[in-house]
Amino acid sequence: MGRLNEKVVIVTGAAMADEAGYNIGGATAADVVAEGGRVVVTGRNAEGGERLAAHLNEKFGAGSAVARPVDLMSEDQIADLITFTVGTFGALDVLMNIAALFHPQDGDLASISSQTWDTVMGVNLRGTMLTTKYALPELLKSRGVIVNTSSTHALAGDTSFTAYGASKAAVLALTQYTATQYGAAGVRCNVVVPGVTTSPKVQLAPEPVLDIYRRHTPAPTLNTPEEVAKVYTFLGSSDSASMNGAQVQVDAGMFAHQSFTPDTVALGKATTDTLG
Repeated sequence: MGRLNEKVVIVTGAAMADEAGYNIGGATAADVVAEGGRVVVTGRNAEGGERLAAHLNEKFGAGSAVARPVDLMSEDQIADLITFTVGTFGALDVLMNIAALFHPQDGDLASISSQTWDTVMGVNLRGTMLTTKYALPELLKSRGVIVNTSSTHALAGDTSFTAYGASKAAVLALTQYTATQYGAAGVRCNVVVPGVTTSPKVQLAPEPVLDIYRRHTPAPTLNTPEEVAKVYTFLGSSDSASMNGAQVQVDAGMFAHQSFTPDTVALGKATTDTLG
């Protein structure tokens, strides 16, 4: 019996780029089904969602997964997602809010437009709020679980991605408010704080950028989407029954070290090499 046996789970932002290309949402959906759950995968990438659902049904059996394209800027589509899920599987036990938007015009504060700000906030924060709002009546029935997604961008500043970082910081607060307001009724809400992962989009980054990520990660490699997915499954299951309002950082240690540590290590190595 798996951790999510017979549980009905919505995973937003779940897609499959190709046969080996899960994003975090896609890897989480796969792990949910591997743990005995049934999953509704949703996002704006209709083709990637359908590909993922077909892959999961082929691998784990028909009826394991179904895709439902949803634009998180549309309140009507979000409300319909919950109706569709309950109509398809009869219940809703776990909501995993993973979908997020990196906007190409999300730069420094002085250059960002209000339209870009509103779009990023609309998907990352408003979308998370609305999926939670419309899922709550069903989750209250099932005494279910919500797992939100923040980011290490919420924990420290950057030279760009201002709206993204602010939206993800707000998700941390939203998680605590949700946990506080509905915990007594049996609905738990926790949040995953991922760092850089080897998702398909990250793999397209220039090698010098990937080298920076690796230097600042005190682990042999960057996290894979599949590794991060295990944390979502844990938080969605009864194994985490004692956790509510918690922030779980999953960054392979990226934020565990002083910012100057990689340079100090490199200096020590260079000195050793010079001295022979």
